[in-house]
Amino acid sequence: MTALALQALAAASAAGVTVTVDGDGLILAPAPSPALIERLKAVKPDILRILAGREAARAIIETAEPPPECLPHHWVVARRGLRRFVQEGWGDSAALFAWTLEELYRVPPVWGRIDLCGAALLIGDRKVVAVTAASIVIETASGSHLTFRRVGREHVA
Repeated sequence: MTALALQALAAASAAGVTVTVDGDGLILAPAPSPALIERLKAVKPDILRILAGREAARAIIETAEPPPECLPHHWVVARRGLRRFVQEGWGDSAALFAWTLEELYRVPPVWGRIDLCGAALLIGDRKVVAVTAASIVIETASGSHLTFRRVGREHVA
């Protein structure tokens, strides 16, 4: 994983530059210095993944309807955990480890199908303690660790 994309986004923010996605391009407003443009260009694929993840999470937090059979309280807890996952930077880390939007943020067709649910929606009120290329580890209320493992790439359709 590279932190260069996060550092470039932080530099843009410090310079008062907003970075948004337009298809497979970046929109920078107001126009940054040539040095900052080059810095952002160098890590553009990573920035695109990070910003796509942030947008997917924002859409769920702000406007997504709960899946069928999901009690209102469960949806509130799922979105609260998702919000923390993003705010604490875990979503950015997962994006840099090439977790897909579906692996992280998929809303299942029915709430009982947790096997079809994005991992970030399963965190709830628990604390994320690690994100790797292969797993997301959370700490439960009892202090034990629960690991969400990625499906092997050979199984992804």
